[in-house]
Amino acid sequence: MTIATQKTILICACFYLIACTGESQKDTIDTSATNRPAYDLTKTDPSAKVVELTIVAQGEDMSKMSFDMKSMKVSAGTTVKLTIKSTSPDASMPHNWVLVHKGTMEQVAMAGLQAGRELDFVPKSPDVLVHTKLLGPGEEQTLTFSAPPPGKYEYVCTYPGHWSIMNGVLTVE
Repeated sequence: MTIATQKTILICACFYLIACTGESQKDTIDTSATNRPAYDLTKTDPSAKVVELTIVAQGEDMSKMSFDMKSMKVSAGTTVKLTIKSTSPDASMPHNWVLVHKGTMEQVAMAGLQAGRELDFVPKSPDVLVHTKLLGPGEEQTLTFSAPPPGKYEYVCTYPGHWSIMNGVLTVE
């Protein structure tokens, strides 16, 4: 193969990579704050319908841990009363529940590592909408918040090593 042929192949490969990279960027989720609807979880409408949900964080070891629901659905304008229960029998397997903007789950979980135990592995981030504390065996916590604007949101346990298995989607219609 001549040097000219090698250069041609290299140039074609570069154009192909640039074209593919451009396409994939169009498909990525814009997680910038300017692309998100305004949301204040503390502003609840006292006359809004209350939707009560319960989710269980379960599993006695890394291979069996999970949330018992991978998806939840609520209506826009409702007040959500969500109870999170931890049934993990092992104190070394605490769990939390963190609601985040779609497409930010992994970033939030990684930032949770730096936040550390003193912040329940929940980073101070505009991507975090609402969250629980770390829950040990038999503990539960109830969160009451206004449903975010219509769309899909992700929920995740940000305790180290849990995020890739313990996650789901909250759909607001």
